[in-house]
Amino acid sequence: MRNILVMCGGKSAEHDISLITENLVLNAIDEEKYKIFPIKIDKENHWFYIKDFKNNIQSEKGKKEVFLKFGDNALYTNSAFGLKKIAQIDCALLCHHGLFGEDGTVQSILEYSNIPYSSSKVLSSAISMDKVVMKLLFKEFGFNVVDYDYFTREEYENREDELLNKVAQNLSFPLIIKPANLGSSIGISVAKNIDEFKKSVEIAFCYDDKILIEKQIEDFREINSAVLGYGDEIILSSLEEPASFKEFLTFDDKYLGKGKEGSREYPAKVEKDVEDNIKETSRQIFKKFELSGVVRIDYILKGKEIFVNEINSIPGSLAYYLFEKEKLSFSEVIDKLIYFAMQKHKDKNRLTFAYQSNVLEKNNIKK
Repeated sequence: MRNILVMCGGKSAEHDISLITENLVLNAIDEEKYKIFPIKIDKENHWFYIKDFKNNIQSEKGKKEVFLKFGDNALYTNSAFGLKKIAQIDCALLCHHGLFGEDGTVQSILEYSNIPYSSSKVLSSAISMDKVVMKLLFKEFGFNVVDYDYFTREEYENREDELLNKVAQNLSFPLIIKPANLGSSIGISVAKNIDEFKKSVEIAFCYDDKILIEKQIEDFREINSAVLGYGDEIILSSLEEPASFKEFLTFDDKYLGKGKEGSREYPAKVEKDVEDNIKETSRQIFKKFELSGVVRIDYILKGKEIFVNEINSIPGSLAYYLFEKEKLSFSEVIDKLIYFAMQKHKDKNRLTFAYQSNVLEKNNIKK
């Protein structure tokens, strides 16, 4: 039986959504195959093992602060005699959303501890988190994106009028303003004029020091596509169309049940050539960005023209619901995530990371 960390939380505006994802995973994972160690990272980034986390996500009863040691794939807690080993860990199943989890930070800790993990590698995770870098690479790889611009807080504070005029002239209203490193529609707003734009910029800068400004496409459809896999082993999901909305789906629409009744069309009703185009684009993005595990890629559809919107490297609920037509249950998606994580780890450990040389002897400095 494999020992699996199931991890969520962290210092993120999406902290609470992450806890919900972990609870869903804990209810779906096959406990006859795996011994589960639920880990909740609090908003100060302390790690806690909460044995009875399932269906009690707000309870902290019996929690133990836990640690990893670099170079050692074991989970530890404090005791009267120092660190006490809880278990050797075979794999970590990541349910993080947003910063300090989805962005490559937790992945880098697991790399140092030699623990396989279910999401994309550090660089791919970081790129997928930063909407500006992501857009730049989409264009570099030849994918179609809506017109956009971006700037940092420092640039805005020093050249506010210049940047406002540049954006208004190059993109024209209405505009969508987003924090560069955030999800779940937090900090996003629409501006139809310069006064609304200034307010939207202030809101976005509450969550990040860099913001993305996009031209709003009118009369569009949003289409979501998930990809599950590693390397050349790729499973493409059926497409989904979230509930229709005028501008964008807010946090409340997504998570507090304030969206339209029947909140999605699944599978999405699109022409066969459009479906094939979106699926092939998703396959190419998965390969070019060197992604792994499960990701959700969001598109904007205007007529038959598709625009790539963004990559979610750890999507909400791990996007299991997009694989229903592929006849994959949630527990089977989890099985595949663990398998792909361990395969990726095995492949990486085949590489040589040390090189023996006498360079230090040749450059020995004596006092």
